[in-house]
Amino acid sequence: MALAQAGQTVAVVELDLAMANIVDFLQFEPERTLHDVLSGTAPTTEALYPIDDRMHVLPSGTELAEFNAINVAALAPVIRSLRPAYDFVLLDTAAGVSPETIYPLRLADEVLIVSTPRVASIRDAKKTIELAHRVNGEVMGVVFVRAGTGRAPPPERLATFLETDLIGAVPEDETVAAAQDMSQPICLFDPDSPAATAYQEIADGLVLGDGTDDEEDDDSVLGMGGVADLQNAEEIAKSAAEADPDGMDGATKPLEGDELTTGDPDDNGFEFVKRKGE
Repeated sequence: MALAQAGQTVAVVELDLAMANIVDFLQFEPERTLHDVLSGTAPTTEALYPIDDRMHVLPSGTELAEFNAINVAALAPVIRSLRPAYDFVLLDTAAGVSPETIYPLRLADEVLIVSTPRVASIRDAKKTIELAHRVNGEVMGVVFVRAGTGRAPPPERLATFLETDLIGAVPEDETVAAAQDMSQPICLFDPDSPAATAYQEIADGLVLGDGTDDEEDDDSVLGMGGVADLQNAEEIAKSAAEADPDGMDGATKPLEGDELTTGDPDDNGFEFVKRKGE
């Protein structure tokens, strides 16, 4: 929504195919969804819904039974069909390692990591960055939401730990919950709130940084959270799970001493929770 308010046309593609929830936050009832598009029973145009003059949403279905009929490999032509019509196409992916999660990491021009500053999220963010690199995805950087909470270090230090650029940080703001209760994006509900202001700054930065070497293709596809083919995605998911059976699926391993450090024995600033006996 912040991008739309910055004058950009935006399509949001909900790729949490098994646990879709965007309709709960925006409270609209789609007749057609991305599940219908990927199963070949509806064209993309019939599953796009206007939230604003400049912002459209392509939601996933909320029924788990619909998940079995989809063909994730059909996602590439869907994204290609959206490119000419929008300045930004946002691919909102689910957590974990599966073809429907990995596939967008390579389809996207750039991958934008979104994380809270909590230790479990940082660990999963680091794994997601590694996963994006494995499939030759281009990681743009990280956005932290609910920043400034607990004992978490500043966003700049967390981005350094993740070895990626800091795109922006959204502070903890109780107005977000109020906006969700009213089924409105925070940028519409209270444009002057700290969270909305932060999102607007992030959007302005994305607009200013939207450059490309391809003179005939000046749109941007962001994967939030392109694999050559579905088989390759499945192989990568399998190898990642074998290499790290305790992680890569949203779960996190126990931390030694309940702390996450930079590896420098003199710098243990990544202590999110108290150690035993402290």
